[in-house]
Amino acid sequence: MITQILGSLIFLPFIFFYSYVLGPALKVALLPGGLALLFLILGPKAFKQHWKAAYSETKHEEPTEQGEVA
Repeated sequence: MITQILGSLIFLPFIFFYSYVLGPALKVALLPGGLALLFLILGPKAFKQHWKAAYSETKHEEPTEQGEVA
């Protein structure tokens, strides 16, 4: 019982720190860096083509009538 309480007191601050501090900070640093690396590997023309293809797949049109699927 006491080990579970001590374990929680040690574990929970690390989870909070990672979730609310370190996680967003890593996203800010790693996402642009990964995109820049992809740009260097593919080149500007191919990068734009892949970017447009990925962006068009994320957009979904809303159905206009009931039962109609986009």
